[in-house]
Amino acid sequence: MLDYLKRMLIVAIMALCVSMLILGGRVQAAEINIYENTGDWYFPAEGEISDVFDSRSGIHKGLDIAGEYRSAVYAVEGGKVIRSYYSPSYGNVIFIHHDNGFETVYAHLQNRMVVEGQIVGKGDEIGKMGNTGNSTGVHLHFEIHKGQWTIDKVNAIDPFTVFGEGEIGQFVFALNHDPYRVIDVAGNLQEVQEEKQKEEQLTLNLTAKPIADRKVIITHFLAEIIGNQSIEKGQPIYVDNFLSSNKNKEEMYIVQSGDTLSKISRKFDVTIDQLLSWNNITNKDLIHTKQKIVIKHT
Repeated sequence: MLDYLKRMLIVAIMALCVSMLILGGRVQAAEINIYENTGDWYFPAEGEISDVFDSRSGIHKGLDIAGEYRSAVYAVEGGKVIRSYYSPSYGNVIFIHHDNGFETVYAHLQNRMVVEGQIVGKGDEIGKMGNTGNSTGVHLHFEIHKGQWTIDKVNAIDPFTVFGEGEIGQFVFALNHDPYRVIDVAGNLQEVQEEKQKEEQLTLNLTAKPIADRKVIITHFLAEIIGNQSIEKGQPIYVDNFLSSNKNKEEMYIVQSGDTLSKISRKFDVTIDQLLSWNNITNKDLIHTKQKIVIKHT
């Protein structure tokens, strides 16, 4: 009897393991399906991320983009407008059904420029950003549903799954699948990745050796990154000496798209208060792309 129970327990454990493997494969397949069906979608609006998916104790099932009043809102993909009406909660809202089964929702619009039954193309302007319905400021509330929209929003998926991870306060661009503009203006993704790999490899070279043996070759490329252009190409120096020689020096950082003071402070290991003080910034939210920020090494 005891042997029988043991055998039954082993069978049950094996069945559980097989089920978990099958379930894991289904989840992975679902993720691949989302990527394959949305990999060329356009981001719908320009502005700053003001709220994210699953916030407010999990009841917020979309992404909020705060932008200029009456700025353009675009269809992320071609499809058929299945609803275009005024809702007490959504305000002026548009629902688009896409051929791959997904549905997208665009809410709190000031104006709707399409009607129910209309066919739209990817990147078509469908409305203007506004503050209608249950809204506390000018923004687009954007939802993606893997399947039909339902009132309980069980099919809602995080837009970050489609467009990549962002954060509140980050600036985003429309009419491109990459709203954060990771790819450079010319679209040279390979070159951007190669430069990033070079920088990561150089960082590894600096930290891989013991402190007593940190004599490395500082290239002109690395010298530019660290802000010291006096290093000649191929000149061997001790890293400790190089770092100490750069203390109490300043460098100029150019604000990139999507930068916030919080991100810059983490990048250079300084505090936000230091950035405000060094740059005479009185409102920590008022920074803009291509603005020059002074960074002091102390």
